[in-house]
Amino acid sequence: MGMTFWIHTLDGGIMSHESDDHTLMYRLSDELDAVCDELGISKLSSFVDYTDLVLNMTDDESDEENEAIEIGEETGYAYAIDDMQWFDIPTGLTCLEALRRHVADGWNPELAYETRAYLIEELDNCIEKLKSLSQETGKFHLAVLL
Repeated sequence: MGMTFWIHTLDGGIMSHESDDHTLMYRLSDELDAVCDELGISKLSSFVDYTDLVLNMTDDESDEENEAIEIGEETGYAYAIDDMQWFDIPTGLTCLEALRRHVADGWNPELAYETRAYLIEELDNCIEKLKSLSQETGKFHLAVLL
């Protein structure tokens, strides 16, 4: 079982539910955070939401408690939109676009060509999603999923 990022967006109170896996972004997040430090921008990890991971990692105390869990109407999960952390799109775009440029310009020459191409594809997917939303009111996060 591997960990990955999913990008969730929130625009006009509507949350996206589906996402591609962004496993390379997750696996390389410490190295990408170091790039962000070098570039003087917000770290990739500053946009991470652990709500789903924490819920899935907690032990179920009893069957009674399991029956008491209500599914959030707007999320379809055992938590609500307000339980998650959300971040402004312009700050996220600045980070993702800068990382994309840096990776495309040859960051970490030890990365295999295919790995670099997949990482750029993951970054492009996130950038595309954020550009399609309202820059003033839209929000997003990178959810850590098992």
